[in-house]
Amino acid sequence: MQSLSAICSKSATFDEVQYFGIGKYLLTEHKWDVMGALLHPPFSYYLNSLPLLFVNEDKKIWNYDVKKRDFDFLAAVDYYRGQKLLSASFNSGDKLLIASRCMTLLLALLLGIYIYRFSSYLWGENGALLSLFFFSFCPNMIAFSGICVPDMPLTVFTFIFMYYFWRALKERRKTLSIFAGVALGFALLSKVPALLLIPLSSGLTFMFMYIHRRNFIPCLLLILVVAFFVMLIGYQGDLTPFAQGLQYRQMKLNDGQAAYLWGQYSSHGWWYFYPLAFLMKTPLPLLFLFPLAIFTLCRDNATNRNKAFFLLSPIILFFIAFSLSGSSVGLRYLLPVYPFIFVLVGALAAHFQQYRYYLAIAVVWYAFSSFNVAPHYLAYFNEAFGGPDNGYKFLADSNLDWGQDLKGLKKFMDRNKIEKISLSYLGADSPGRYGIQYDWLPSYYLYNPSPEKPYDINKDQLVAVSVTNLLGVYFENRDMFKWLMAYKPVAKVGYSIYVYDLSGARNFKN
Repeated sequence: MQSLSAICSKSATFDEVQYFGIGKYLLTEHKWDVMGALLHPPFSYYLNSLPLLFVNEDKKIWNYDVKKRDFDFLAAVDYYRGQKLLSASFNSGDKLLIASRCMTLLLALLLGIYIYRFSSYLWGENGALLSLFFFSFCPNMIAFSGICVPDMPLTVFTFIFMYYFWRALKERRKTLSIFAGVALGFALLSKVPALLLIPLSSGLTFMFMYIHRRNFIPCLLLILVVAFFVMLIGYQGDLTPFAQGLQYRQMKLNDGQAAYLWGQYSSHGWWYFYPLAFLMKTPLPLLFLFPLAIFTLCRDNATNRNKAFFLLSPIILFFIAFSLSGSSVGLRYLLPVYPFIFVLVGALAAHFQQYRYYLAIAVVWYAFSSFNVAPHYLAYFNEAFGGPDNGYKFLADSNLDWGQDLKGLKKFMDRNKIEKISLSYLGADSPGRYGIQYDWLPSYYLYNPSPEKPYDINKDQLVAVSVTNLLGVYFENRDMFKWLMAYKPVAKVGYSIYVYDLSGARNFKN
């Protein structure tokens, strides 16, 4: 229900517009010859396009004047195509966007089942319930369980793979190795960072061989072979697009991407970006219980220490890999670490009497933090950093402002009987889809209907600016809207769009 509230109340995020509909084309045409086809492996495209299989879109949107479908073309983004699909009559009221998001939500529910199973397998029923609670109320998991991007699919299949991999090593059953291989294949079909699971599982296999003096190589080989065939099926028999996608990712890393962290700007990021983003956007009760669980397990017997090491290994690997990547994008890149943290915290259930007061406070606090930010889960920041109200001081883009609050802006305008605003919007969605009338201000991707005319701010109109634009993250002139910070916003729509009344003469309903 928490995720559904966000699914229905938020406009399309930046990446959702770009990806919308690609999966249907890939499934029906069996070709990777359209813009955006190489941005990610195809599973999330397939998954989120299932509702589109039941509608007839204008086929002309897939026609391009470009005859040479080279690498640069296939790796480029086409937000105009996404806008046309989202603006079509079959998506009236965003019903098709909502249905597509629900595909991700179903996958997230599957993750909840496996978190319960893995925690139950390791710690018993009480541990499983505790792990499931922390999963169910995590703002970050709720946020990305309702967005059509590959981060949740990667998270789901990474965790399912590690669950079956653990059991395959412990029980040495071929069926478990096959299940692990299928999950690994789906992870690789979800997002490129799943490649990290191959060296991770290889290292853990040799470690188990050393500890138990048994040969686990056949188990590993079976997993890798099954994963390869799952990938081959997913790519419809041709892995060339996967290789091209890897080349694109490397090119992106070399070129860099604009990033913002705590008043700093960079095109190649900071090694400490991801640890800091994790500390900022993870609820404090979880940050407290996570190390407590590690400490408790490490002082227990060798069996529990081995379990703790296994669960920590993907967490450590993802942190190191992204910290050294030279890219500082968003916490969503660390989303796969959270399920392992939930399972680790579940171990504390066995020590309930010892930690009952800590657990009681943590559970109540955790649930309150989640309900308090609803339905603006994407903008969550914990109390140590001032909550979502102060998130703009530390992070931007998909950590806070991903173009998701056009619906909220329209509701604010309707409540206050505002017919037109001056708008600087970060996002690829179209304000016009929601009936927003605006005068264009410099934006990142928002269409300028009159590029020949110099823009002007009408002081009799409200000024609405996306936080990322306010900070100037993607502008050559990063101070373009900094002068607005001298004014107090009359509204913070979803914490991502700040609204200013330069006249200071009116009162508003939020």
